[in-house]
Amino acid sequence: MELDPIILGHNQFIGVSHLSQDAARARVERFSDLERVGELLRFCVSEGVRGMMLSSHPRARDILDYLRAEGLADSLNLYPLIPFAQGYVRRMNAVGMPGMLKEIALSAPWRTRASIAVEGGLGLARRDLTRLLGAFVDIEMLTFKGLETRAVFLHDAFVDLALALGAREQLEFFDGFVRRRYGLRPGYVTMNFPLLVGSFRRWGFDRPLVMTTFNSAGFQMNPSREACERALAERYAEVVAMSTLAAGYLKPAEAFRYVNSLPGIASVVVGVSTVEHARETFTLIGRDTGI
Repeated sequence: MELDPIILGHNQFIGVSHLSQDAARARVERFSDLERVGELLRFCVSEGVRGMMLSSHPRARDILDYLRAEGLADSLNLYPLIPFAQGYVRRMNAVGMPGMLKEIALSAPWRTRASIAVEGGLGLARRDLTRLLGAFVDIEMLTFKGLETRAVFLHDAFVDLALALGAREQLEFFDGFVRRRYGLRPGYVTMNFPLLVGSFRRWGFDRPLVMTTFNSAGFQMNPSREACERALAERYAEVVAMSTLAAGYLKPAEAFRYVNSLPGIASVVVGVSTVEHARETFTLIGRDTGI
């Protein structure tokens, strides 16, 4: 499926800021009222911006329930970001891996529970992390069942760990599983784009879909801004640029002039918090990037 040229980020809706805790708290307060989420998304849809990234964070589930009830969900193209890594770590620390799988599976429709039990159970019995990954994907995708979905992105916490360990088998499994089970394109989020490009070339991945950081401040661009730009110039991957505003450090005009200067950017993920912010951002992207 074709990517949306602009994809709305989700951090502002779930209270995440990579710049400051004060900004994160302000976002939580603002979007605790789901009507504000709806107002903002209605404006975005009216401007032709329909792509939206969401994790399976509990807050994201509340947002999707609201959007379904308001009839807005059908107007959006969703890009799940899975798994919700922080939530899994907390539950595994509290109840262990078997207990965590049981908790999540019990909240699933009964027809899905059998598949999760088989995949997860076999994985636990064999200590097979690849089979467990399939169970996790099934569990996470329950949140997005029945909604228009364009691609499924694997969280950078898992992608970058797999790259560091040279875990080719696990990433190949994810790639094939998402294509076979859901008929969707798998995507990979990384904070080290050059490492991903080098590894995926060696492993024979065919033009992967990659979400990674590009901004003029070099924020979260590892190992360096220059190395990321060189990897991008190879045009090996289809790239979705994220953190283009460097968590709010950069002004939109400066940020999107930089994005415009880069070759091979297929789409941009942007976080917008108000209608005015969204209007300015969309205007600048359209004017300065040509996306």
